[in-house]
Formats: sequence, structure tokens, C-alpha cells
Amino acid sequence: MTGKTHATCGLLIGTLCTDYYQTDLFTSITVIILAVMASLLPDICHTKSKLGRRFKIISWLVRILFGHRTFTHSLIFMLLIAILLYFIQTPVPYFTAIILAMLSHVILDMLTPRGVKLFYPLPMTIRFPIRFKTGGMVDLSLASALFIGALYVLFQPYIVRIVDYIVN
Repeated sequence: MTGKTHATCGLLIGTLCTDYYQTDLFTSITVIILAVMASLLPDICHTKSKLGRRFKIISWLVRILFGHRTFTHSLIFMLLIAILLYFIQTPVPYFTAIILAMLSHVILDMLTPRGVKLFYPLPMTIRFPIRFKTGGMVDLSLASALFIGALYVLFQPYIVRIVDYIVN
């Protein structure tokens, strides 16, 4: 999947977390930003990715050590991030948004023909039976649907009021 698809999925996860935890404005903005960034984090192993271009040395180092879609797309990587977040006492809404956004990245990449090394260091590639080309029409459509979903969750209270006003 493209960075846009991962980011819009992170946006949706961030908005769902803010809705679930009923966060204040500052926390909501922080949760959404963290979720979008975390949804892009597994691609730090790709030097041409959105994060890879910003953190070139880290991206290059991770790429040399592990390759693409291996360690940073694995359960062990997500577990290590979760442990780190736990030990630095990350607030629950932030923790949830980060872990779910990273998980969404891996799940979305499992929808591509290349799949991921979910159980790294084991060499098996995990992918779903239904697969889509990265950057194709399905990828773009999915990004659009995720964005519309995020907008709906974000503005749901206002949408409900407007619809209620029109109906009554």
C-alpha cells in the first residue's frame, strides 16, 4: 500500500481512539498525529518512504540490517514498541493509537502480493488470499474510503445534529 493509504488508515484509527476515549482537544490532536505517524513507522525500512526520506540514516541502517518488510513489519517489532511505550508510561489513548496504527500498516501490507514477514526472523511470508497492487485503483479507493470514514468519525456529532434537524 502507499503512504497515503497507511496515513489515512492511521487518521481513521486516531479519530476512533479520540471518540472512544472521549479525549479533550489537545489530546485528540496528539492522538491523531501519533496514529498517522505510527501508521507510517513500519516503512522506516524503506529509504524512499515518507519517514525514510526524513530519517535517511536510520532508514538506511534498518534497511541494511533487516531489509524491507521484515523486522519492522513483524509482531516482535510491535511488541518491542509496546514494551517501550509501557515503560515510558505512555498514556492509554496514545498507546492504543500507536499500536493499532502500526498493526494497521502491517495488515494493509498483507493485502499486497509481496506480503510481510510477520513472524520475523522466521522466513515465511504472510499475505491474505485477496491481494491488491500497491498504488493501484483499489489502493486509491481504500485510501479515499478510509479518509471519508475518518471525516465521518471526526464530525459525527455535527452530522447527526444536521440530519436530526432536517428530519424534524
